[in-house]
Amino acid sequence: MPLLGDVPMTTFSFRDYYFDQIEATRELLRPIQSNKDTPCALEKSLIREIEVRHENLQAVYVELDELGLGMILQNESGDSWALILPDASEAGRFRYSAFRDIGWMSHYSTDTLDEAVLEAFKSGFTRVAPRDTLDKLSATLEWKKGCERLAHIEAHQRGSLTYSEMLAEFQKIETKHSQPTKLAA
Repeated sequence: MPLLGDVPMTTFSFRDYYFDQIEATRELLRPIQSNKDTPCALEKSLIREIEVRHENLQAVYVELDELGLGMILQNESGDSWALILPDASEAGRFRYSAFRDIGWMSHYSTDTLDEAVLEAFKSGFTRVAPRDTLDKLSATLEWKKGCERLAHIEAHQRGSLTYSEMLAEFQKIETKHSQPTKLAA
């Protein structure tokens, strides 16, 4: 189980990750302040930033509590997303799977659902995405091509395709999808 100092992090602690950092920040800066009772400008600035992160994380957990598994988060620019779901490889664990408009990119596994959400948040997926995001993206040609490329990327990672062979397969996918579709006569 992950530790916060010497204290095991429970599911509850994941939700208070940033809140817990406020006191740690105060403790860290106290020795360098001239007036120990009045926060310096740096402390005020850091604590305000942490408070904003805490508020944003709480909004994400509200969505998790309402929707549960299948919740989608997005990054600030809205061009990358993370889907929260059970881990497909390890029973009883959870993951976030990151994706873009061109398909799946990566995943990160954790022991608890709350931890998966926190790790996605810490990785930049800080806003709740519309619930139909994956449905809309998966209906696009770019997504279809990305999913086809993924099989070749995995083959390259296993060592069964060279990098050049993988790029050649990518070109075949592009060529296949650039062909005009034939109409039935």
